[in-house]
Amino acid sequence: MNYPWKTEPFDHQREWWEKTRTKPSWAVLWEQGTGKSKLTVDTVADLYLRDKIDCLLVVAPNGVHRNWIVKEVPEHLPDEIRWRGLLWTSAKANNVGAKREAADALKHNGLLVVAMSYDAMMTKLGEAFVTKLLSERATMMVLDESARIKNPKAKRTRKVLGKGKAAKFRRILTGTPVANSPFDVFSQFQFLDPSIWTSIGCRSYTAFKNYFGVWEDAMDPRSGRFYKNLVRYRNLEKLNKIVEQVGCRVRKDDVLDLPPKLYQTRPFDLSAEQARLYGQLANDLYVRIEAGEVDAMLAIVQLIRFQQVASGFLPISDPETGEEIEVKQLDNARIRCFSEVIEDTDGKFIAWGKFARDIDDMVAACEALGIEAVRYDGRTSPEDRADAITRFQEGTARAFIANPAAAGEGLTLHAATTVIYYNNSFKLTERLQSEDRAHRIGQEHPVLYVDITASGTVDEKITAALRNKLDVASVVTGDKLKDWI
Repeated sequence: MNYPWKTEPFDHQREWWEKTRTKPSWAVLWEQGTGKSKLTVDTVADLYLRDKIDCLLVVAPNGVHRNWIVKEVPEHLPDEIRWRGLLWTSAKANNVGAKREAADALKHNGLLVVAMSYDAMMTKLGEAFVTKLLSERATMMVLDESARIKNPKAKRTRKVLGKGKAAKFRRILTGTPVANSPFDVFSQFQFLDPSIWTSIGCRSYTAFKNYFGVWEDAMDPRSGRFYKNLVRYRNLEKLNKIVEQVGCRVRKDDVLDLPPKLYQTRPFDLSAEQARLYGQLANDLYVRIEAGEVDAMLAIVQLIRFQQVASGFLPISDPETGEEIEVKQLDNARIRCFSEVIEDTDGKFIAWGKFARDIDDMVAACEALGIEAVRYDGRTSPEDRADAITRFQEGTARAFIANPAAAGEGLTLHAATTVIYYNNSFKLTERLQSEDRAHRIGQEHPVLYVDITASGTVDEKITAALRNKLDVASVVTGDKLKDWI
């Protein structure tokens, strides 16, 4: 059978598709931007066309799961395959309509694609649905960003491992299989096939740690209790050989035919508090638009307010003077998404934020993850700015956290191979200039650009406009603002 490619694969995608498309389990350990989602979709399509499976179940971080239904599958799945997508959402799972949709999806005569978040799978309804799905459909189960189950003791990990046993085919996708230590691979590969570890006598996580680590007794001086302290790792060459037998590693600098710039969107859902305030702002603005009170200038002001709420804060102004008197901090889903993105990122990265509060939040998030970061915005002195560039370009700092208005022009930051937009400026010139900080003479590798976007908000329109080389102020007016919010 000649496989009907919908989108032409890169050489490395075609090579690994041919090598792995029939394997019951496989680890796709590819850096972000190298196309592991396309490899997976083409593998699923091939298995479906050969009557091996009739379902794809993707478990992914919140927001990322939606990408599979709205982007990855529609973009890469051959047109001749009749498929149905089901975005399983725990918040709506108990609704009559959602229950009916799920029941109908299970009966679909074709390829069923189900996407859910790790959090959704932790709910009783989510777990029950997955159990039913795996019992009724021949399924490939995919863990996107599989490092989310690296902790064997976590309830999430135990749930996922238990369900994975019923899947006919299994895949893990991650660019960072070893985020903190070699022990991180245990659960991820346990999901693929427990015999990977039992073949070397490791029937438990404790046995695994003893096989690949040397430990000694130590005492906590505060409590006086003894514990096992890791002295060093061992048998790592054997661990690497095992991983190579059931997975493949691809880095951007190993792939010769990738374009110089790669673009990726990382969606997330607003927190309940953010969604409530965003909805209130939208309703108030609808009324003002209908009354003819919103011109192009006010439209931009209102977009900024929507951006602020979606970025986790709400300025409160004095009703008489209009001056800002306080800033309300919100439950911020964007910073949680940012933390997940940088956990999944190898090497050095630049992160751009529009507001000073964004820079504060991103620096704090890096510190919480043990990532050395430098700051470059309006609050950074000239001396500290020069030091920040040197530490990032030549030193140990992995993250350059900046505002494009301050650092978008003139700087050479080609130590970065990933550029993250926490949110976006409205100015096309700032977007283009900030993109080129990493993509300059001296950059020898493709650069990945990641836009963090709040689903169903102005983020999506702003990102689309800038990627299409449009200045936001030139395309949004009072009349069009309804479509943007």
